[in-house]
Amino acid sequence: MRNMSFDWRWIAVIGIVILLLNVGQNPLLAILFLGGGGAYVLYMGWQAWTRAGGSTSSTRVTYWRGQRIELKPERSKSSLPKLSNIGPAALYLLIGGVMVLAAISMAINRFS
Repeated sequence: MRNMSFDWRWIAVIGIVILLLNVGQNPLLAILFLGGGGAYVLYMGWQAWTRAGGSTSSTRVTYWRGQRIELKPERSKSSLPKLSNIGPAALYLLIGGVMVLAAISMAINRFS
């Protein structure tokens, strides 16, 4: 039981299931869940995209004749992630974008 960990994403899954069961009774709740969930998925996609590419921002330290010299990191050739990492990030960004657009569409239909 000590190694048991709790994943907060299960709360989101349970919330989405409850939302799908009650979407006809409370459309404002559906708009909030779709918008918030879509924003979170977009954030995860952005993290997957930027984590996979680019160089580190830390400086390289070298010593010469007893003096410390900090060198800036070399600029990377491309800021794109590896080809194997583009797929998951693009999937996150696509699903999150669709969820946010659906929430916006529902809000426009509801309040106009």
